[in-house]
Amino acid sequence: MAFRSLNRTFAFNNMKLPTLFNPSNDMALAANVCQYFPPRHIRQMETDLASLARLWDEGPWGWSLAAKQYYRSLGIPQTELPTDEWLNRVRQLSSREFAVAYYQQLTDSLKEENTLLPCQARFLSSPSALNLLKSLSPLPLIFKSPWSSSGRGNIVVDAFPVSYSTEQRILATLRRQGGIVVEPFYRDKSLDFAMEFHCGHQGVRFLGYSVFQTDEMGHYGGNYVESQQSLLRRIDLPDALLRSLIDHHLRALSVLDYRGPVGIDMMRLADGRVHPCVELNFRRTMGWLALVLFDKGMTSDQLLAGDPQHGFSASITDGRLDIICRP
Repeated sequence: MAFRSLNRTFAFNNMKLPTLFNPSNDMALAANVCQYFPPRHIRQMETDLASLARLWDEGPWGWSLAAKQYYRSLGIPQTELPTDEWLNRVRQLSSREFAVAYYQQLTDSLKEENTLLPCQARFLSSPSALNLLKSLSPLPLIFKSPWSSSGRGNIVVDAFPVSYSTEQRILATLRRQGGIVVEPFYRDKSLDFAMEFHCGHQGVRFLGYSVFQTDEMGHYGGNYVESQQSLLRRIDLPDALLRSLIDHHLRALSVLDYRGPVGIDMMRLADGRVHPCVELNFRRTMGWLALVLFDKGMTSDQLLAGDPQHGFSASITDGRLDIICRP
């Protein structure tokens, strides 16, 4: 998908919108319908952790047709909500197809930074493209749905031919979401981190770094709630490299005419190389929330939402934001 500027920003938020914690938003973007019902365990998470929304001033965790419908059900006037056209553009930006183009532009722009992994990600829109991968792509590979979050929908392939069940999962994603992204799978990852931005009427601002944990498949495992100095020590990369990445993102995001939070996930490998664009999140993220918690002085052990004995709970424990589910 080629880069393009969104021709206009939306003109809502003349009134203050109620806050909404809707982490199912990426799945709602994939479904692209007004009436979206996430899987039962995701609905439970949204219910159990709904009070997390008190931590920000207004609006949803992420925008989709379903989020707009929620506000319409509250009686919010249409004039105070984004247009369907704008929401469709946000959906396009949130697709991993766009992330692949963004990643390629980033590495083309920063060719002198030999620490950055070159873009080897591809967006496949046809099942026949899988045959080409068998001869050209290094193994292992990871396949990712165009719209998903926290590692959901990821498929790792270690060898060809793939099993029948794996092939059917890949083909099902191609049919359901119109494509799939494939790139090398890096088992020597040593750190997950992100850069958090906000795009507003006055331009794009860099909010700070976040450092988080995931398992091998990318499932979220928690964010550190620490000072920027402490997070930078964990990231342990040259200041000049980080500054180059920030400057690039400030420029690249500024042409999108998008208004709202953006989180750009990255990873550092054991040899010090950096994957500079694992994910592009045009919504609030747990890294963004960790920054908010630190700014509010909420760094001590405490329960933030939910019941620690049953269902989902969010808490700060030993300086880390954790989301836990107990039956």
